[in-house]
Amino acid sequence: MTTSTATFEPCKPSPWNGRYARIPGDCTVFHLVQVGDRLWPILLWDFDGRGTCEAVECDAAETLAGAVARAKRFAGGGGHGSFLINEFGQVLVPASDGSGRRFLAGHLKGRLLFNNPFCAEELIDLCDNSRLQPGDPWKRPYVGIPHNLHREGRIYFYKEDENGGRTTHPLQQDDGLIRAMRSLRPKKAIRFIVTHGGLVVTKCPVDDRQTSEETWQPVYVGKITPSQWFEKE
Repeated sequence: MTTSTATFEPCKPSPWNGRYARIPGDCTVFHLVQVGDRLWPILLWDFDGRGTCEAVECDAAETLAGAVARAKRFAGGGGHGSFLINEFGQVLVPASDGSGRRFLAGHLKGRLLFNNPFCAEELIDLCDNSRLQPGDPWKRPYVGIPHNLHREGRIYFYKEDENGGRTTHPLQQDDGLIRAMRSLRPKKAIRFIVTHGGLVVTKCPVDDRQTSEETWQPVYVGKITPSQWFEKE
């Protein structure tokens, strides 16, 4: 069984004005919730029913939980709630009051693992692509920061803050990643997510043979190339 190799360096909660976005819903973010007598990181996963995936016991998970709780309280909340981890391992905590404020709580290095409620023998690792090829089903929670591929073939991020919204682009367009996305969805715009391990996942239409209806299922696309991605903020 894989063990956690993660380390976490907390920092004083500081305002975050960098890239931040989330897909609506409970299953697209990390959560800090009460588990027993402590606050603990979890994922929610709609797979075979709604499953709760608790972070594997490790020092990094415990320190991260404390840092997220501090950031939530610093922003006026009760200590629990949602948060995100970007592809650089920066832990981003939104204020719970709906004000749109966000805070940096610290930096994660390595893999934060979660228990799998649907298969106890397998851990959930949002960083592991060792057995994945482009187009393979993504059988893990769909958790990451959303980005976009323009219909004309350009990767971008739409950044919104108190000054309004604007489109930002990576240092260089990653032609290999774009080709991988176009091989799965040849036309139109694409929204995709990037996990905290830098893996790229999107959803593709699948025909349900039983109902003859089209559903959207997550599939693995590839991995970002740092030299062709956005700068670390």
